[in-house]
Amino acid sequence: MPRIKDIVLLIVVFGSMAAGVLWPNETRKLGPFLSWFLMGMLFLAFLKVFPPEIWDTLHRYSVKLPLLILTKLIVMPLIIYPLAIKLLPAYALGLILLAGVSTGLSAPFFAGYVGANIPLVLAMTVVTTLLLPLTLPLLVKILIGRELQFGLLGLVGFMAVLIFLPLLASVFFRRLLPRISGWLDEHSYPISLVLLAAMNLGALGLYTPFLRAHHTDVVISVLVIVLGNYFNDPLISVLAALYTVPYYVLIVPLGHLSRGLERSGD
Repeated sequence: MPRIKDIVLLIVVFGSMAAGVLWPNETRKLGPFLSWFLMGMLFLAFLKVFPPEIWDTLHRYSVKLPLLILTKLIVMPLIIYPLAIKLLPAYALGLILLAGVSTGLSAPFFAGYVGANIPLVLAMTVVTTLLLPLTLPLLVKILIGRELQFGLLGLVGFMAVLIFLPLLASVFFRRLLPRISGWLDEHSYPISLVLLAAMNLGALGLYTPFLRAHHTDVVISVLVIVLGNYFNDPLISVLAALYTVPYYVLIVPLGHLSRGLERSGD
C-alpha cells in the first residue's frame, strides 16, 4: 500500500507539472530561479551529510565510485549512441546528452526517500557535475562530430557555483546558525517538495508556449534543468521536466522495494 508520503509526493510533482502547463503566464515568473531551487535542494542534502563524510565516502569507495562515474558519464552514452543511430537517428544527439549528464542535484533527496546511500549519491552528484563540462562536449564531438557552443571556463564556473555555494552555505548554517540548521534538516522533506514544485512550475510555465509550438522537436536539444538558463535553450528545461515523469513514477515502487529488502535483511 502506498504511504501518505508517497501520495503527497506524486500529487505535488504531477500537480505542479500540470499547473505549469495550464497557467504558464503565472508560473513562468519562477523560471529565472530554477538553478537556485536546485541549489536549495543540494543545500538541504549537505545539511544531512557533513563534508568529512563526503571525503570519507571518496576514500571508502575508491574503486566503486570511479566505476560508477565512468559508467554514468562515458559508458552509458557509448551504449546509447549505436542504439539511437539505429532506432531513432533523428534524436541521437538528444539521447546522448541525456545519457551523459551528471547525477542530478535532486538525486540526494530521492536517495534519502528510497533509503539509498546518501553520502555516495551526494559524492556522485558533486564529482559528475564538476566533470560534466569536460566529458559531455568531448563525447558529442567524438561521436557526432558537433561542438557544443559555450564558454568552457564559464560553464565550469557555473557548475562549480551550483555545487560549492550550497556546500559553503551548509557549513555556515551548521556553525553559526545551528538551531536554524537543525530546523531545516528536520523539515527538509516538505521544503524539498516545495522546491520540486517550484522547479516544475518554473520550467513548464516558462517554456510551455514553446513546447506547444515545437512539440515534435522536444527531444532534439537536451541537457539538464540546471543548464537550461546557461545555454538559453528552451528545449533543455522543457525536456528536463518531462523526462522526469517515469522517474517520479518509479520512485514510489523503488522506495517500497528498498524498505522490503531492508526488512528482509534484519
